[in-house]
Amino acid sequence: MKYLLSKAIIIDATSVHHKQQVDLLIVDGTIIEIGKIEAQPDYTTIDLEGFYIAPGFCDLFTSISDPGYEHRENIESGTAAAAYGGFTAICTSAETNPIIQSKTQIEYLVKAQNKFGIDIYPLGAVTENMEGKNPSEMYDMQLAGAVGFSDAPHAIKNSGVMVRALQYGKPFNGTIFTMAYDETLVADGQVNEGLYAVEMGMRGISNLSEELQIQRDIELVRYTGGKIHFFGVSTKKGIEMIKEAKMEGLDISASAFPHHLFLSDKNITDFDANYKVMPPLRSNQDQMALIAAVIDGTIDAIVSQHIPLEIEAKDLEFEYAGFGIIGLETAFALSNTILNTNIKIEQLVALFSVNPRKIVNKPLPPIQKGSIANLSIFSINEEWQFEKKDIKSKSKNTPFIGTKLKGRVKGIFHKGKLNLNY
Repeated sequence: MKYLLSKAIIIDATSVHHKQQVDLLIVDGTIIEIGKIEAQPDYTTIDLEGFYIAPGFCDLFTSISDPGYEHRENIESGTAAAAYGGFTAICTSAETNPIIQSKTQIEYLVKAQNKFGIDIYPLGAVTENMEGKNPSEMYDMQLAGAVGFSDAPHAIKNSGVMVRALQYGKPFNGTIFTMAYDETLVADGQVNEGLYAVEMGMRGISNLSEELQIQRDIELVRYTGGKIHFFGVSTKKGIEMIKEAKMEGLDISASAFPHHLFLSDKNITDFDANYKVMPPLRSNQDQMALIAAVIDGTIDAIVSQHIPLEIEAKDLEFEYAGFGIIGLETAFALSNTILNTNIKIEQLVALFSVNPRKIVNKPLPPIQKGSIANLSIFSINEEWQFEKKDIKSKSKNTPFIGTKLKGRVKGIFHKGKLNLNY
């Protein structure tokens, strides 16, 4: 197959064509030529004037729900949702049934990706059965293809276990990905602790529940010399602690979830369980601090936190509904809508493509002659409205249906195939 992607602007700081409007000729999945190229009868020509092409996006936290919860999501629907959102690679959560905690289970996911149009990078569990007691066989999983280790969405309560996990992963540069919260402080909390929690009559989840855990884990990284990534930081003080630790030179990275950039706890007042997430939607002050942290580089990546849940788990009274929303299809557009006028497009690409791959030690696919085409295609100024028809996930648990957004993913090119959304 011969594809001519015409008049797109390249965003790849490693490419000599960075920020240039060019044509790309791709033959059998390889970039053959970049420049001004005349269309030929045997080319499939796609006019991409007004669109950007960047190295394929990579998501660090996708719950694929396979094996065990295929009624929520399976590999086919999960990868379709990822492709629609512009991702050519996803890091899959270990929270399945059974939990991903062995070499064989990692190999299952690595091999499964051969059937689909994106790369699957599995995360293995940090502790056996995610019970927080005994570290898993991380080295064996790393040899089988695991890119890191996480008990998310569960926290690791036992400090001794976290120390051993950080020490165990250090010799092979293994990263521990953590959701930082103290379960004893969260208890049966439902929403952010504050005015809106009081108005709703809901038990609140304090900022302290996150900040104490971040502080602890920073100290443990300092003690062990290990490597940690904080998923979905949501509080102003937590951000400040991470910024200071990074300035000290500790091997720490952090991500934000798009819904925390786009929403605050004022959005939950109608008792819609689709707004129920963990960490909870925080105050406007925390939201503004998080946006500022993305802009100044304290936050390394934007991560979908795609957690599909069947209608029986969400269409309930707020306090009984499960935590989580789907996010692959909307992650880029939500983030771009908030950040569009505040950051350069190179930084936006770094948040979705460059930095996530650095964190999981995967090479960035360069946009240059002779390279395998691994591309995300998107606009940053197109205004559109997200609708139910745009959901490719099996589950529909999102509060963003009907939301007007700015910036849209046109499609991806990966594994020799062009996958366009519209």
